[in-house]
Amino acid sequence: MTMIWVLVANASEARLFLNRGCNKGLELVKEMHHPDSRKKGVDLVADAPGRMQQSFSPGARPAMEPATQPKEVEAQRFAQELAQQLQSGRTGNQYDRLVLVAPPSFLGLLRDSLDGPTAGLILDTLNKDYTKSDERELVTHLSKIMCP
Repeated sequence: MTMIWVLVANASEARLFLNRGCNKGLELVKEMHHPDSRKKGVDLVADAPGRMQQSFSPGARPAMEPATQPKEVEAQRFAQELAQQLQSGRTGNQYDRLVLVAPPSFLGLLRDSLDGPTAGLILDTLNKDYTKSDERELVTHLSKIMCP
């Protein structure tokens, strides 16, 4: 029997399910939350942007914007946390295949955060935010993946 983990996530919350086979439904394994991803960018920054002196403009002190916006940094942190959970499950032989369900931008962060062996177990992906869907709705959305 193939054990499939289904990760349904967005930048601030995730649910991990286990599917034990076609028409077997989903069992909740774990729920994870990352409240910092819901905060406003200004609430995630400790102080005002840094300043730098530009040599070609004496006295000018433009603010330096961070290379990555604070909300993006928090989304990356959560993606890395989820990737670690998936890697841990893989090394513990808790699943055989993996399905990722997330909005496109967060799905990209998840894929980038996965190690090679874990990424190799991806059966399929869905570019949707189904974090608010109940298990019955998820089974409907995933039926073609779970029962090809």
